[in-house]
Amino acid sequence: MENIKSHSWLFKLSILSLSILSMTAPSVAIAIPLMEKTFTEQTTAQVEMISTLPNLGVLLMIMFSTLIAHKFGIKRTIMGGLIMYLIGGLTPVFITNYTIIIIARFIMGLGIGLFNPFAVSLMYRFYKKQELADMLGYQNTSQNLGNAGFGLLLGVLVLAGWKTAFAGYLIAMIPLLMFGLFVKIPIEHHNSENEAPKQSTNVHVFMLAFLMLIIFGMFMMMTIKLASFVTAQHITTPAIASSILAGMGAASMFASMPFGKISKFLGNFILPIALLGISIGFMIVATATSVLVVTLGVIICGIFFGWVFPQAFYRAAQIAPANSGNLSTSIILVGINLGAFLSPTLVNGVANLFGNDQPYFVLMLCSWGFAILTIIMAIYTIVDRQNHKLNQKPEEI
Repeated sequence: MENIKSHSWLFKLSILSLSILSMTAPSVAIAIPLMEKTFTEQTTAQVEMISTLPNLGVLLMIMFSTLIAHKFGIKRTIMGGLIMYLIGGLTPVFITNYTIIIIARFIMGLGIGLFNPFAVSLMYRFYKKQELADMLGYQNTSQNLGNAGFGLLLGVLVLAGWKTAFAGYLIAMIPLLMFGLFVKIPIEHHNSENEAPKQSTNVHVFMLAFLMLIIFGMFMMMTIKLASFVTAQHITTPAIASSILAGMGAASMFASMPFGKISKFLGNFILPIALLGISIGFMIVATATSVLVVTLGVIICGIFFGWVFPQAFYRAAQIAPANSGNLSTSIILVGINLGAFLSPTLVNGVANLFGNDQPYFVLMLCSWGFAILTIIMAIYTIVDRQNHKLNQKPEEI
């Protein structure tokens, strides 16, 4: 470990570079209106699947990433995942066949599932306490930097057609080079299974994963529905919507940078506050009649969402059993990606129960959902805090 300069910024940036890809897979949803004109034999739901299918691949591969890493090594596993991401992401640039594109997107998701758990769990290994909280904030910053940059890039590329938009996945070259050149994993990662600490989990981790499933299931509708919303309401074009979504990513990026300090001040109350802010943002967008108001709502969503991701993993570090970082991270990511994958099915299904599947109503429905979650999480956090105090010795309170 002495030769691994894990506290240097070059090392940190190389690990953080993995996170710039985490949220980019569904961003091509902005090109759905154009893809529908090409894939006329497919339904809207089938075309939308092009943007969400990678999350299914992520979901399936996450559960095996640790086993694969034990056999081939963490670094080889991550590098293999990055290559799969690159191949799957770029295939639609050259192929127009719907089936092949679906397969390529699935392969892309498998690649994300290989490297994404380690984008967080490596931080549990190298960093502790405040430095860990800071790095988790930077991790979300990197994630949203990638999302924002990719959104801006898509806004330009999509003007040349939906196929050109997929060329944006060349951004995978950044982590492929940085992680490959500057990150070394300790040899002890290759020890026998008998010497490796046994990982376990508990009901609290599963509850947190389920919460993330609900949160991401609703939040993804902003990415999926915004282009359709602004078009249906005659507010602006899908290309402008892509730029607005990039602004959401940028807002999340800047909001998550001071996460460590904000978390130290607000504690676990940071999550219900974030959910309330997201609820307000969705409501503003759903009732908007101008680009300015849409942008305001999206930016508010981005700011408060910037706290959700790092808080989820920081909370996981608090509640998970010792030496179980990889397993806990994988379970949380399963919840996140399952929510993202099922987002159109679940949220549109609930909207249909109300007899209204219009984009504005779906976004308002999500606003109500986040408001309900805010109340539930505020009550839970208060009760959990009281229980924590009761379990402490007088001198620890």
